[in-house]
Amino acid sequence: MVRRNKKRISRKTVLVLIILAVFFLLFAKLVYVQIFLHGKINEAVKRMVSRKNIKISKRGDILDSRGKILASSIEKYTVFLDPKIIEDFDKVKSILSENGIKVKEKSLNEFRKTSYVPVVFNIDADTVDRIKNEKLKGIGFESRYLRQYPEGRLLAHILGIIGSDGNGLEGIEKTCNESLSGDSIMTRAIRDGRGCIIQDEFIDKTRICGRNVKLNIDRTLQFIAEQELRRAFEKYKAKKAICIIQNPKTGKILAMVSLPDFNSSDKIKDLGILRNSAISDIYEPGSTFKIVAVAAALELGKVKFTDSFYLEDGKYKIAGHTIKDDHKIKGNASLSGIMEQSSNIGMIKIAQKLGSGNFYGYIRKFGFYSLTGVDLPGEARGLLKDVKNWNALSLPAISFGQGIGVTGLQMINAFSAIANDGVLMKPLVIENIGKADAATKAASTESAIAMHAMGTKEKPGNGMAEGVFEPKEIRRVVSIETARRVKKLLKSVVEFGTGRSAKISGYTVGGKTGTAQKVDPVLKTYSAKYYTVSFCGMVPAMEPEIVILVIIDEPKGSSYYAASVASPVFANIAKRVAEYLGIKKDDKNESSF
Repeated sequence: MVRRNKKRISRKTVLVLIILAVFFLLFAKLVYVQIFLHGKINEAVKRMVSRKNIKISKRGDILDSRGKILASSIEKYTVFLDPKIIEDFDKVKSILSENGIKVKEKSLNEFRKTSYVPVVFNIDADTVDRIKNEKLKGIGFESRYLRQYPEGRLLAHILGIIGSDGNGLEGIEKTCNESLSGDSIMTRAIRDGRGCIIQDEFIDKTRICGRNVKLNIDRTLQFIAEQELRRAFEKYKAKKAICIIQNPKTGKILAMVSLPDFNSSDKIKDLGILRNSAISDIYEPGSTFKIVAVAAALELGKVKFTDSFYLEDGKYKIAGHTIKDDHKIKGNASLSGIMEQSSNIGMIKIAQKLGSGNFYGYIRKFGFYSLTGVDLPGEARGLLKDVKNWNALSLPAISFGQGIGVTGLQMINAFSAIANDGVLMKPLVIENIGKADAATKAASTESAIAMHAMGTKEKPGNGMAEGVFEPKEIRRVVSIETARRVKKLLKSVVEFGTGRSAKISGYTVGGKTGTAQKVDPVLKTYSAKYYTVSFCGMVPAMEPEIVILVIIDEPKGSSYYAASVASPVFANIAKRVAEYLGIKKDDKNESSF
C-alpha cells in the first residue's frame, strides 16, 4: 500500500516538474522574445501594418508681371493594388470599374508576390475620395504633381521644362528650381488587420510647398512679339528668329522670343530645340554694332557731330581687301549721313580715328564679350579676339559688326544703355521670388531631418535668394550728352535713312538696321547667300520707354536686307506694344510717313 502511494506521489511530482519545466521554457522564451527580439518584431509589425510615403511638395507657380499663371502643378494620383491582402477581387473590380478604372485579374496573378501593382495613373482627387469611402481592403493611393503650361508654346524658352524627377532642366524652371521645388518629407500610413488604412498622417501641404516666381515678362507683350515674329519666320522660311523687348531704364525683360520653339508640356525629342537662341546663340551683328564705334568716338572727342568724312566713292582698299558700300555716297558725308546710309567706309574711318585700344575698351564697356548676368541658364559670352591679337582687318571689320560674335541679349542691352542716357543695366527676367514664412522654414528643417534619416539627397538648385529683384546699374558707359547725340543719329536713321520702314504712326523711333554676311560652313569664307538681318530700335526716339530687337537668321526670298525684312517686323511689334503700354504719342508730324 505504501509502495503504491509512493509511486503515485513520484508520478505526480514528475508531472508537476514537467509542467513547471514547460512553463519555465515558455517564460524564458517570452522573456527572450520581449527583450532580445523586441526590435526585430516591432519592425516586422510596422512593415505589416504601415507604409512609408514621401510627400512631394507642390511646385510653385510661375507668374507673368500681371499675375497671370504661366506654369502650375496639379495633384494627380496613382491607384495600386496589393494582391496579398485582397479578399474580394470581384468587389474591388466592380468599385474600380464604376469609377472608370479597368483591372485585369491576369495582371494581378502575374504580380502575386508583390504588394504593389499600379492599375491606373493620373486620376483626380474626387475619384480617389469616392474609392476611399468604400474602405476596400488592398487598394492604395500615391499622389504626385503634374506640371502644366496653360499658354502652350508661349514663353517656352523662358519657362523651360522639368525632368521626370520633377527638377527643372531649362529656363526659369532650372534657374529657380530650389525655390520652386519646396520640400519633401516622409509620412506613415497605418493599416488594420484587413489592410484598410485607419490612420494617415496629416501634413499641411502649404507648409512644404514651393515658392511662386513672378517674372517681368508680360504675357500680352510676349504674345504680340511672338505672333509678329512667327509671321516673318514663316514668310521668309528663316532658320531662326529672335525678338526681345526691354525696359531700358530698369533693364527688365518684358518679352523674349526664340523660334523655332516647342511646347513645354510635350515630350521633347530634339534637345537642340531647347536652346534659347536669344541668349545662347552667337551671331555677327552687322551694322547695328556701329553705335559702339560712334558712341566711343564722340565720348572721347575723336570725332565731332559736325565732322565730314570722304567716302572714297563707295570703294575703299585696306589691307589688301576692298570694302564696298551698298549705298554709295559721292564726295563727303556727315556723321548723320554715314549712319543714315549705313556706310561701312565711313565707319572704318571713324574707328581709325578712335584707335584699336580705345575701340576694344568701349566694346567691353558696352558689355560685349561678357556675361550679362541674366537670370536664365545657358547664356553665351560671345566672341572677341584680344586686341593684342588683332590684325590689319580686325578694326575695320569689327567697326561695322563683322569679325565679332554677340548674343541678341548683349545687343539690345547695349542699345538700352544709349536709351538710358549712357547707363548699362543688368537685364532682369525675374521680378520676385515669394518669401517663405515661419511655418515653411520650420517645415524645411523637419523635412531636412527626415530626408537625412532616409538617406535622401537634396534637390539640385542654385539657391537663388527670395525677395524682389531690384534694377541694378552695371556701369556708366558714356555721358548723357554723348548718349543723346547717338539717339539723335538713330532717330535720323529712321526718318531719312535705311530704317524708314521702322516708322510707326504717332511715335518717333530711333534705331539701326543690320545686314551681316554669314560664314559659309563649307568654304569657310563670307557667303553671298546666307545673311543675318536685324533691327534694334527705341520708342520714343529721344525719351525711350521700350527698346526692341528683331533678328531674322537666313531669310529666304528676293530680298535679304534688314530694311525690308527686319524693320517692318519691328514696326508691327512696336506699334502694338506702345499702344498696349499706353506710351504717350510724341510725333506731331505723322504725315512724314
